[in-house]
Amino acid sequence: MISEGLVPVFPSKTFPSHLSIVTGNYPINHGIISNRMYDQEFNETYYIGQGSKAVVDPKWYESEPIWVTAEKQNKVAMTMFWPGSDAKIMGINPSEYHVYDGSISHDSRINQIISWIKMDIGKRPDIITLYFSYVDSQGHKHGPDSNEIKEAIQEMDRVVGNLTSKLEEIGVFENCNIIMTSDHGMAQLSPDKIIFIDDYIDLEKVYVVDWSPVLAIIPDDINETYDQLFNKHPNLNIYKKGDIPSRLHYNKHRRIAPIIGIANEGWSITTRDRFDAENYLGGNHGYDPKYQSMHGIFIAKGPSFHSNKNIPPLHSIHLYEMMCHILGIDPATNDGSLDSTRAFLSR
Repeated sequence: MISEGLVPVFPSKTFPSHLSIVTGNYPINHGIISNRMYDQEFNETYYIGQGSKAVVDPKWYESEPIWVTAEKQNKVAMTMFWPGSDAKIMGINPSEYHVYDGSISHDSRINQIISWIKMDIGKRPDIITLYFSYVDSQGHKHGPDSNEIKEAIQEMDRVVGNLTSKLEEIGVFENCNIIMTSDHGMAQLSPDKIIFIDDYIDLEKVYVVDWSPVLAIIPDDINETYDQLFNKHPNLNIYKKGDIPSRLHYNKHRRIAPIIGIANEGWSITTRDRFDAENYLGGNHGYDPKYQSMHGIFIAKGPSFHSNKNIPPLHSIHLYEMMCHILGIDPATNDGSLDSTRAFLSR
C-alpha cells in the first residue's frame, strides 16, 4: 500500500517531524517545536546532533512515543535509532535501544533488528523502529534533484531489499507489518534566493534562536523588531507569537519565540557576514507543509494493511493511533485520529 505523500507537521524539520510520527501530536503538544529551541523556564537551549546532551534529557519531551505506550502495556519495544528514543521519556526506555551513532553501517542496523526478531518468544519485540539519515544528508549536501540523491535512494532500496530477504530467510516476512516513512521532503536552495535579515534589524538587539527556513527571534523590543521586519521582504512572512496561521498549529508553547519568520519555498534566511554561496547549492526542509516538496513517503505492507491500494496524502500525526490499533494497545492522548487511517487497514 502506497500513499501519494506523507504530510509533515510544521516545522517540517527532523526532530519535530519524527516525534509527531511516534506520538500523534503536533510539536506544540509533544514539546519539540524545532531542532533548536530555547526554554525560558529551563534557561537552556535544545539542539540536535550526535552527542547532544539535550536530546537524551527527558525533560524536553512532553508526550509519550509509541515505544513508551507499548512498554506501559506489557509490549516489548526496541529501537535501532529514532530521534528521542535514547531519552528516558516518561521514565521509560525501550526494552533494548541504541544511542545514536551515525557510523554504524546500514547493514549492521539490519542485522541488529534481525537478531532481535530471532529472540525467544518471551523476549521478542512487538514493535521495532529503524532509522536511516543517508538520503536526508545527501539531499542537504547536493539537493533533491542531484545524481547523489538518486544514488542515495538506490542505496536505501538495496538496504530495504536486504531487510526483506532476511525476513524471508527466517520465515516471518509474510507475518510482519512494515511501515516505511520519511519525516519530510526537501526543497532546492539557491544562492540567489537569500533573505539578509541584518538589512532590516540590528542583530545586537535580538537573540536569534533558530535561523532558516524558520527564523526564531527573541528581541529586546518585540514591536520594534516586528515593525522592522514585517512586509520588508516578499519571501519572508513575519508573525508575532499567537498570530501564526492556525492551520500550522504553532502558537501555544513557551518554547516558540516571540517573533517567527517563515521563508517561502526554496528561500534561505541568513546575514551578510554568515553568507557563503557554497552553502546554498544543496537542499533544505522546514518549510510550510503546504508545499509538496515538503511531503514525505508512506509505504506499508503486512497482514494489517490492504494490499495493492493507493491512498491520498496522509498526515503524519495519524500514524501513532494506527500503530496503537495494530498493536492492540490504548493510545495516549494525541492529536491524531484512527478514522483517518481505518480505510486502508484490513483489520
